[in-house]
Amino acid sequence: MSVPTKSTAVVKAGEAAHYSLACLACGKRFADTEQGFLLACDESHAPALLRAEYTAGRLEIERELEGIFRYAGWLPVRRALPGAQAPVVFRSERLASRLGLERLYIGFSGWWPEKNARLSSCSFKELEALSICARIPAHERRTMMIASAGNTGRSFLQIASEQGIKVCVVVPESALPAMWITAPKHPDVVLAALEGDADYSDAIRLAALLAELPECYAEGGARNVARRDGMGVVVLAAAEVTGEIPAHYVQAVGSGTGGIAAWEMSQRLLADGGYGRRNMRLHFVQNEPFTIMTDAWNRSSRELPELPEAEAREQISRLHSPVLSNRHPPYALQGGVYDALTAANGAMYAVSNDEAREAGALFTDSEGCDLDPAAEVALAGLIQAVEKGNIPPADSVLFNATGGGYRRLAEDRQAQQLEPDIRFTMEDLEKGTAAAKLRERVSSRKADTRR
Repeated sequence: MSVPTKSTAVVKAGEAAHYSLACLACGKRFADTEQGFLLACDESHAPALLRAEYTAGRLEIERELEGIFRYAGWLPVRRALPGAQAPVVFRSERLASRLGLERLYIGFSGWWPEKNARLSSCSFKELEALSICARIPAHERRTMMIASAGNTGRSFLQIASEQGIKVCVVVPESALPAMWITAPKHPDVVLAALEGDADYSDAIRLAALLAELPECYAEGGARNVARRDGMGVVVLAAAEVTGEIPAHYVQAVGSGTGGIAAWEMSQRLLADGGYGRRNMRLHFVQNEPFTIMTDAWNRSSRELPELPEAEAREQISRLHSPVLSNRHPPYALQGGVYDALTAANGAMYAVSNDEAREAGALFTDSEGCDLDPAAEVALAGLIQAVEKGNIPPADSVLFNATGGGYRRLAEDRQAQQLEPDIRFTMEDLEKGTAAAKLRERVSSRKADTRR
């Protein structure tokens, strides 16, 4: 697949952006300047997210733009990237019938050409990669640091390689099998692996450490409004197809950032007024045995349980979907998972590995496409929610199938398995020698380029 090389300006030089950023704790507002990403409020108060507030109070579809940038009016981006894709939302018949649901809509983010779904990473994390990369100022020459447990890293490697954007993706060594792309890897794209028994939280620590270097900057995770609103496009796509806000939204969560994103988009649609007055109920699903948010929520607690690190690592090692493994999710902070669930009369579910696999087999048998393990977890949670009576049969449901189509992609595209450009050890992380390693790699790369 050839990708066009010219982007389309959403915010023209010298013009004010079509959005501002508001702190959810104190209400202070900021302009998103050309100096780079703004990730947090500068006031002294309890941790809180910023939220994008858009000039356009109504959802407007930019039909001349590609992929998710059709919704550019509600994305905190400076330009629309060429070749962008979007999730596909369709009404299920066979799966819906087997679950006893009358209005089940599937939001599919993956590779399924028969449904016009063409996300080469096979993950909805590609949506956040597109949005974040489109938020980067045109003059930025530093390298963006990104931590991942799998899908996010692959998505950024894919999009950054297609668009020629300087990124460094940091993953635990166990996530390396998921680091493949279908585009030629760009020279400015770096894959870094953290060796040993490192997990996602360790990768986050390392990326944050490296982001302090003058030649680097942090992507920001859940604090980056472009990450959240990029993933929230799934709800906008559903509203465009159905003409209404779904009554229920179902997704598997590791950090919960995608769930927060869905909630924020539903509130914008509510304020729009053209998609009904329904308050979308959230149903978040975690993979046993690592269910710290589910455990806290079911105890009506804003605080996560204190889980010894060794125990947490052991639990994570047994997950069907390792990407659902953030040990420090944005649960308690203002505007985080707890607040979204509270406002949405939400529910959380824990499902076993076997239940997830059975749900995946049911989807393939019913709909004809394979799911990512995280989406299998979500479907198992949907089944549980229906069985518990939390989702009435006649209500509209948006099941966010956050990834899938790996088998179908293998038939159509050739993937390139990536090897790390640089390896770090846990000792590098603890003793602070990681920065020197990265600088050595960058210097070596520059020397090779000059030759």
